[in-house]
Amino acid sequence: MKQIRIMELRGTYKGGGGPDKTILLSAAKHDRKRFFVLVTYLRDPKDDDFQIGDMARKYGVPDYVEVLDRSMLDFRCLFQLHSLLRCHKLTIIHVHDQKTTLLGFLLKILNPRIKVMSTAHGWIVNSRLDSLKKKIQLTILKSFPLHIAVSKATENLMLDAGFRPESIKMLYNSIDINTWKRTNGSGTLLKRELGIAPEAMVIGSIGRLSQEKDLITFLRVAKNILVKSPDIIFLIVGDGKGSEIGQELLNEAKSLAIEKSLFFLGHRTDLMNIYGVLDLFLMTSLTEGLPNTVLEAMAMEVPIVSTAVGGVPEIVEHLKTGTLCNVGDVEGITKSVEELLQNSLTRDKFTANGRALILEKFSFDGRLEAIEKIYVNLAERI
Repeated sequence: MKQIRIMELRGTYKGGGGPDKTILLSAAKHDRKRFFVLVTYLRDPKDDDFQIGDMARKYGVPDYVEVLDRSMLDFRCLFQLHSLLRCHKLTIIHVHDQKTTLLGFLLKILNPRIKVMSTAHGWIVNSRLDSLKKKIQLTILKSFPLHIAVSKATENLMLDAGFRPESIKMLYNSIDINTWKRTNGSGTLLKRELGIAPEAMVIGSIGRLSQEKDLITFLRVAKNILVKSPDIIFLIVGDGKGSEIGQELLNEAKSLAIEKSLFFLGHRTDLMNIYGVLDLFLMTSLTEGLPNTVLEAMAMEVPIVSTAVGGVPEIVEHLKTGTLCNVGDVEGITKSVEELLQNSLTRDKFTANGRALILEKFSFDGRLEAIEKIYVNLAERI
């Protein structure tokens, strides 16, 4: 079979998120005789904390390049991408976000024989401008022949938006089950670093600091929990694109008088130890696609309380692999967390069932085989 040559095109900031782990791990694991994958990241020249290149080296990605992206439509960026397509004789562009959707569309105009596909990781709308960008992206995406939806919920959103059913392939995010396991994390090390008492229970959230994560609700739940259980420690792990959200959260923590029981850890590379210290993973998001952090927590045998948004209910089965709550329901989430903290048997049931589900349905090797079949089918289309 002729080698299929692909550009994975993605724009992000700082340490990225779940989609970046999937892109990099896929590129590292593809059969190189059958697939050449040029992992191509847009980088804001003002982003001094851009870490994707380091992550690519850590994952062992053989072909990685960064292209500076200086403005909303940077023609130097566009033509550098065009040159990369020509130089590496690429035949498929796989886009992953709003900016790369536009660039993929323009590159298709410049290179008519190129086939452009997308992965829909979900849509975040926090303003009128976000809503306008989403409408533009959806219009462009409908011109592409193939789309991967990371959950059934995402697939349904695309169908409701008018995508052709035959253009959508539902493929769950997945993780390396041999990497993400409890024995690879050490809670003791992190407790020692942070000065947390060995016997203290720890509740944490991992993800970027952005509005859709609704970490204000996380903080208000923490306040309620601490009234009855003042020795519990809370962790928020992740970073944001700017400083506004982080400062808002710091201010809220101070107003709630919980800052002594709360650690903002920023972006961390030792996530095994983060999960290893957690007694409970709490996610209060307003919207999600299919969050890698939930997959990782389940694989690491951490019990989960989460809002029932996006693809989360497709992973977390209520009262079997975790507890689902309503968005913004501080009292309801507080009650669910307290009940779980008080019942070790339920926590053990959730962790055992959760790990078993990850092994059964969310192994990365299975996803890799599926995505390679998708690439082959797209390459064979006339």
